[in-house]
Amino acid sequence: PELQISENPQTDRMPVGRYGKLWKEYMMEKHPHRLSELVAQGKVKEVILKVDEEAEQRKERLIQQFLLKQPMPDTEDTTERAAHMGMITSTAEEIVISELVLRLR
Repeated sequence: PELQISENPQTDRMPVGRYGKLWKEYMMEKHPHRLSELVAQGKVKEVILKVDEEAEQRKERLIQQFLLKQPMPDTEDTTERAAHMGMITSTAEEIVISELVLRLR
């Protein structure tokens, strides 16, 4: 049987991304009472999806900003280009996690 957790059945079927999962883990560890409140209100999945969406959007904006300040190296070396992009992406992810994911809602 399909269980309905939130007020909107479509919300229950939406997949949860990386940042939503991290937020839920953070809430389970640091703020279990608030997480229980959200579950009881039928809003936990909505908040998880909102966190995930906000975090993904913020990460993409940060990556674009970093690429403007630190453009891709003008080289044919794909390893160097991949390393540069990896550094920018990991920096953006760290910022997103600290600003949006590890936060009480």
